Amino acid sequence: MKGKEKVLEALKSKGIKYIFGYTGGAIMPVFDEMDKQGEIQFMMSRHEQGAAFMAQGISRGSLSTDNPQLGVCISTSGPGAMNLTTGIADAYMDSVPVLAITGQVATGVIATDAFQESDVVGVMMPICKQTYMPLHADEVESTIHEAHYVATTGRGGPVLVDIPKDVQKQSISKNYTFAVKNYRPVLPGYFYHPTPEREPLERAINLINRSERPLIFCGHGVVNSKAGNLLQKFAEKVNIPIAFTLHGISALPIDHRLSLGMMGMHGTVEANRAIVEADLLISFGMRFDDRVTGKLNEYAANADVIHVEIDPSEIDKNVATSVAINADVYETLHVLMDDPMLTCKPRRRWFEKIAAHRKVMQKELQSEIDNGLGDNGKLLMKTIISQLSQATKGKDLIVPDVGQHQMMAARFYNYQTENSWFASGGAGTMGVSLPMAIGVKLSRPKERVWSINGDGGFQMNMQELGTIMEHHIDVKMIILNNGYLGMVRQWQTLFFDGRYSGTPMLNPDYGLIAAAYGIPYLKVEKVKDVMPALKKAIKEKGPILLEFLCDPTEVILPMIPAEGGFKDMIVSRPKKEKSASKKTKKGEKP
Repeated sequence: MKGKEKVLEALKSKGIKYIFGYTGGAIMPVFDEMDKQGEIQFMMSRHEQGAAFMAQGISRGSLSTDNPQLGVCISTSGPGAMNLTTGIADAYMDSVPVLAITGQVATGVIATDAFQESDVVGVMMPICKQTYMPLHADEVESTIHEAHYVATTGRGGPVLVDIPKDVQKQSISKNYTFAVKNYRPVLPGYFYHPTPEREPLERAINLINRSERPLIFCGHGVVNSKAGNLLQKFAEKVNIPIAFTLHGISALPIDHRLSLGMMGMHGTVEANRAIVEADLLISFGMRFDDRVTGKLNEYAANADVIHVEIDPSEIDKNVATSVAINADVYETLHVLMDDPMLTCKPRRRWFEKIAAHRKVMQKELQSEIDNGLGDNGKLLMKTIISQLSQATKGKDLIVPDVGQHQMMAARFYNYQTENSWFASGGAGTMGVSLPMAIGVKLSRPKERVWSINGDGGFQMNMQELGTIMEHHIDVKMIILNNGYLGMVRQWQTLFFDGRYSGTPMLNPDYGLIAAAYGIPYLKVEKVKDVMPALKKAIKEKGPILLEFLCDPTEVILPMIPAEGGFKDMIVSRPKKEKSASKKTKKGEKP
């Protein structure tokens, strides 16, 4: 057997069904073998970046299934490998397991600036959990198995295996042996502690029992450890409200009686004000990102902090903890639920305060949603997302792109299905939605998937309509077109005196683009046509593209300014813009 056969043998033994990518000279031997065997389905992306996001979609979507899959992307050396980096960096920031396999020039010409040579291992090292370059065919199989283990244990993340072309074609040694069954790599320095220790648990329980104004934080680790249902039971047992990070959304139903919705820069008033007033923060599987904390010197000034986190490097990194529990979230909640020392308090005053905060913007937001139109008579994103939630009963899978529409989707969709929200968080990568939605759909083919985009992000990877066309992948696509880079425009409105530099967009005819790929298309400009268009998309047996013409002046509030604190939260709309239409570029079609 040769190295290329060992690559595929290792992947098959791990139950890999799909590989996403793009071929080229340095990876051709593996592609040739993949075609000969025909057991793993290759999905050709139209750009390597799309392949990395498709792989993310497989990993993230299948997490809540009985058969979790590791997303695999593959490319050639040089530019092909470099095109993977954005998707890999995104996966690293969001703790998503991905296996990237790249071809490399032959070992004899490495470091000679050979054609399409690049130092992929060096480039990827800071954005991967581990990087590998097997230098003999005997090393290939064990390397793939180790890479799979590292990517999927503890805090998930991407790994890279860069395989020189001659190693792919090289035969294994005559005395080669490798036992796949029960294989577990020996990795000095790689520690994984899933079970919590007793002493910090006891201190945490004492703090919980004593607190009057506690608040639970639900982070991505809750989703990754499949602990949403357990967290809900725990919160009900101790009667403590829950706020969600961007990635914690969909761990449990967002309309649960204890839910305060999303917290942070664009979080709800009730979640953000509760954080300021809390005397105890109980954090499950989150890293206290700056979009959640605001000014660190003001954050949780009067609260104790319990931090449950699988990655020890995240504990005390940004926020000092009173009790640190370095363990798996599910395992920790399982132990806590069985502890007879936990008590439940009514906390009436605390819930009354929260209810008062919830009313601050409630009427204003509902009025906007009900009206459905902005100042210039164009559709509001809030209304479209709210009607999508109604049409789907909050049960569908949502894959947003990055920007203003992403925050709208986070805030105004009523998430009812566990692990149904798939967003780029840490890296905030525009162009992620369309390819990631493909991966999510393949991982959960019986569920409906919506790719929600702004007009800016959609154009960054809209070439992946080719992948949808080729395989007739049933993804429902929405473009919320406001003719601007909406989130940047909002900042320019609030903080740059309405100078819209670099944000107006002259858009193509999306109907013609959809037609070129043989995809049905609808353009919607009136509120009365929103729900019928969504229902038509639901009935469509295959992909469809809906374009909604939206108000460029719409904002997502509340908002905590960059480098601001929770006390700086903006809760009211800015004064009406002076003739926003005059600030657009000539020929623009907002």
